[in-house]
Amino acid sequence: MGPVLQVVKITKQFSGVRALNEVDLDLLPGEVHALMGENGAGKSTLINIISGLIRPTAGGIVLDGKPTQFNNSLEAKRAGISTITQEFNLVPQLTVAENIFLGREPVRRGVFIDWKEVRHRAEETLKSLGLKVPLNQRVEYFDVGDRQLIEIAKALCADFRVIMMDEPTAALNAAEVDRLFEIILSMKQQGVAVLYVSHRLNEVFRIADRITVLRDGSRVDTRPLAGLKEDDVVSMMLGRALVRQPAASHAEEARKGTALSVRELSVPGALRDISFDLSYGEVLGCAGLIGSGRFELMRCLFGLEQRSHGSIEIDGRQVALKNPQEAIREGLSMLAEDRKTEGIFPDLEVLENLMISAAQTSGRRGRLVLDSASELKEYEHIRDLLSIRAYSPHQLITKLSGGNQQKVMIGRSLVSKSRIFLLNEPTRGVDVGTKMEIHALIRRLATQGYAILVSSSDVPELVAVSDRCIVFTAGRTKGTLPKEQITEDNVTALAIGSGVTEERDGTR
Repeated sequence: MGPVLQVVKITKQFSGVRALNEVDLDLLPGEVHALMGENGAGKSTLINIISGLIRPTAGGIVLDGKPTQFNNSLEAKRAGISTITQEFNLVPQLTVAENIFLGREPVRRGVFIDWKEVRHRAEETLKSLGLKVPLNQRVEYFDVGDRQLIEIAKALCADFRVIMMDEPTAALNAAEVDRLFEIILSMKQQGVAVLYVSHRLNEVFRIADRITVLRDGSRVDTRPLAGLKEDDVVSMMLGRALVRQPAASHAEEARKGTALSVRELSVPGALRDISFDLSYGEVLGCAGLIGSGRFELMRCLFGLEQRSHGSIEIDGRQVALKNPQEAIREGLSMLAEDRKTEGIFPDLEVLENLMISAAQTSGRRGRLVLDSASELKEYEHIRDLLSIRAYSPHQLITKLSGGNQQKVMIGRSLVSKSRIFLLNEPTRGVDVGTKMEIHALIRRLATQGYAILVSSSDVPELVAVSDRCIVFTAGRTKGTLPKEQITEDNVTALAIGSGVTEERDGTR
């Protein structure tokens, strides 16, 4: 069968910057086609063009052999094209059922919304995803993982011929990923074409039939996955051979005193009697499935969740940490799990987003006061250190790719002069090369004496960067693994409530 959709010589320019350069791509019925490339390679721009969110500068789209043009996302959806985005498009104030059918509610008598049908179909779709949530609960009360599944449910509640998935597993645990892949295989059997964007190579090799790689806005190649190796794909993405850095453990000598002490910490409905120490010069990993409590732990330490019991000490002093301002004054900085809603300031420039925790504000409408010379020097240092792709420090943060936004958020922690970093999902939505850079940066910061707490759903990430790893289950500490026992098998076994073969250490 011929392609259900083709993009032909698509070119897109933004303010003189060419984001896409004559890109060709075709999607076959019943195929999973992986789209890969570094952050800024043009993947999101291409998806936005196909979904009707933006217009190409040149080139066109062919649907069922006929040239077509989408002026908005509604036209694309009516043509049978759905998009599951990396950044959630949910309305927080609406319920789960209302979000799933927003804009396409079933009606009766041609006028009235059939809420019974809405609830029935929403319940059936969520059941297929293995998600049990109250349909009448507002979305704002759910964590990132549940919101991701609700976003997926939106796409599955209609008969689409093309579904584009941009990092759909970024917030999912292993069991949820398995369920999603079962649904994708079912869609393949029904003839649906899936365009799958992910930085996780193991997922791509597990689910995809073909792969297209973009680099600097141009198509490098399109190949069948059969016969390819992971390093082949990485080399296509980077334009060079991949140089792997060993995951070295930080020397004990680098640890200089206890930075953070948590004792019998409890958060209502989330955590119970959590105790651990974090030293300067150490990376302490936090593992656990969604709902295990690690998300609430990080928020509590940054003053976003209030504890009902327990104590927190920084440098041996007991602290309250009732809000983020107090946390920042005590030398803590946090990388938010959801950068769109809790990380970036979408109306501010890249420079302002970078410096906001360190800059002073004036009484005049609370505007940031930036010393142009020193701030620009700091920006250039962080830009080069983290390889941030931005054409100007004065462009809006929303004009950067998701991965480059993530780098700016990490840079914000660096310029805040904090000594204790709370990093939530530090490499979510970033490419393979950037992930390695961030891992190397985390290890380097530890050797420089920073204390780093890393909460991640990416178990290989925790294996790569952690000196010790706490594993959470149902709000409790299941175990703390020393460096030599931090393996994917051990972490996963503890996370699902099992154990490891060797003895685990305690809070130290």
